[in-house]
Amino acid sequence: MNFLEAIFKLTYSSDLAGEPCTMHYYRNLLGHRSAKGKVKNAYRAYKMLYYTVLDAICVVLFLDKMGSVDIANISLPNLSELSSCDKIQWLNDLCEEIIVKWFFDDKEDVMEEIRNDLQDAQKNYWTATFNNGRFKCHHCDKDYKRVSSLKAHESEKHSVSLSRMKKGKHVQSDEVQDYVLMLFKLVMLHKNFDDGVDMGDGGRCVRSAKYELPLYHKTQKIKYSISSIHTTAMASGLLTPDQEERFIVNRYVNLQGGKNNNISLDEYIEMLNRDSKAACTGHQTKESILRHSKEYPLLIQLTNQFEQASEFGNRKGFHHHPSYLLDVQKVVKDLLDHNFLIRDVNRKLSKKLPGLDRNPFLNCSRDLSTLLHRHKPSSPFGRLRDCRF
Repeated sequence: MNFLEAIFKLTYSSDLAGEPCTMHYYRNLLGHRSAKGKVKNAYRAYKMLYYTVLDAICVVLFLDKMGSVDIANISLPNLSELSSCDKIQWLNDLCEEIIVKWFFDDKEDVMEEIRNDLQDAQKNYWTATFNNGRFKCHHCDKDYKRVSSLKAHESEKHSVSLSRMKKGKHVQSDEVQDYVLMLFKLVMLHKNFDDGVDMGDGGRCVRSAKYELPLYHKTQKIKYSISSIHTTAMASGLLTPDQEERFIVNRYVNLQGGKNNNISLDEYIEMLNRDSKAACTGHQTKESILRHSKEYPLLIQLTNQFEQASEFGNRKGFHHHPSYLLDVQKVVKDLLDHNFLIRDVNRKLSKKLPGLDRNPFLNCSRDLSTLLHRHKPSSPFGRLRDCRF
């Protein structure tokens, strides 16, 4: 939910309701009235909306790869002559080519900028001069106790501005295409993480934390940036091999049985907390809370037995779920009508999104080194913030 909230901050704006190929535009086009307000209050509604647009983008990229906008006219190999393994291999090869071209932009490392900034101490501008508890000015002999004081000094006395220093040559861009491709990359990462949770694939979810970190930092979600750092560090060598295996594997629980029905353990704990608080409402002392918490499992059994003895039927309602297939087809038609794959530098969005970039991992490293130093534990299990950074 927090990952989708970060994606929401980068891609969703009610000011773009009239702009084709944007999320709020498709929310109105498809009539997803349940996707409103904060993400945490309508997570599944927003997730369904984003997945609908993601599937439509994947269909358009597939049609482009096959060389036809009409799915009835694309040329496929004779699948009847291929074995099951060959069919899967053909599809995997096709998907790999699409991902390399549109997700990685034919690059080997989409996070090259943030990786270089973290590895090169000279690029960590404000923390590179930290020595003996003081921050030395880059242009004179003065030093300061806090980063904020150093920033104010260099800005006032030496006219230093990192925004101007990092600002390079202006390149004209197709904002609509950049927006759609950024949306494709972000929601694809969320889909990968979400499927990993459903399948109980702890390894995939732990690796996902590396992609979440720059986005959390970009959207000012500091607590989750630190959590992503901790998750990646513990799964990358801080723990012993046995502890690392337990840390990666024991992250999910299956309450329903069957395949792909896992939920995160932290979500399960939140459910238990919610039910425990509801059961203990009005009981303020430790003894009364413990006594009633022991009664709670018995109440659940009593309720189930009462419903079975009373022969209650299944609950019925009048809600009709919209056709997911028709919604995807609507978005596909709209994307094809606007030819978002054809680059046009004259296409602009009416409102400038703060994080709009074809590669969402660009410009994510600013002040990240300061954040890492500020929250670096000074003692084991210490989480106190160092105010100097």
